[in-house]
Amino acid sequence: MSPGSETLNKDPKQHLAQLLDEAKLHTTRLEEGALQWQYWPGPDDKLPLLLLHGGFGSWTHWIANLEALRQHRPLWTVDMPGLGSSGKMPKPQTVAHFCELILDGFDSLVGADAVFDIAGFSFGALVGSHVAAKAGTRCKHFIACGAAGFGELHVQVDLLKPPNEATPEVEADSIHRSNLRCLMFARSETIDDLAVYIHADNLAHARFNSRRLAKSDEFTKIIPQISAKLCGVWGSKDVTAGEMPGIVSREALFRAAQPNCAFHIMDRVGHWAMYEDAEGFNRIVIEELAE
Repeated sequence: MSPGSETLNKDPKQHLAQLLDEAKLHTTRLEEGALQWQYWPGPDDKLPLLLLHGGFGSWTHWIANLEALRQHRPLWTVDMPGLGSSGKMPKPQTVAHFCELILDGFDSLVGADAVFDIAGFSFGALVGSHVAAKAGTRCKHFIACGAAGFGELHVQVDLLKPPNEATPEVEADSIHRSNLRCLMFARSETIDDLAVYIHADNLAHARFNSRRLAKSDEFTKIIPQISAKLCGVWGSKDVTAGEMPGIVSREALFRAAQPNCAFHIMDRVGHWAMYEDAEGFNRIVIEELAE
């Protein structure tokens, strides 16, 4: 299920502000502006978990997971370059450069020798795969949820033109819900007001179009170089993966890289699996990281 009824009675903007008040905020340098990082304290004796959001997103892609996961791990989130509150993505605008900026920034915050785990969503899983590979044995677990970067296996979803500031509120809400249903969710009833607000706010702040990189085969090429324990998580109705046939093909690539890797398919869940079924996703992550 999605975040739950307790969030439906809150104003989404206020809910995000309250969550952010609980985080410790940090910045690392970019050529223009800074990377905006958020630290969510957890058990001091556990490895930190770095959460990387999807394309056209921000740290808020993980809003449904922070409370549960921080009971088990210290959490780091970040607005990736050109997205959320972070500065512009400098050239070259490649996956490798995203990886360099994220890992260099993270190392400056936790230490260049620090050991950690990564969970990435969609474009964030693509970037995370390169971070995991570059970090080598420092990265112990890499969890990819609905990862992009599988080349010809990627399915581009046609969406309605996003609303602008002049679009009436009711019409804008309808467009966002339609696009969320087409791209992110398997079931209309799981699209709540918080999801709509997050989606609209992230689009309004996005200055980098990740679609070109998402359609690349950069994940497929890097996965054999990852020494961390691999875990794949997909919603069975993830349209960007081509649903089950494409997910099965992705599982084969995971197992070719690591025969004993973990791979989870969440039933009746779409691309934004960690929001649509937060409880199920959180349980998978907690169990995988416990090993």
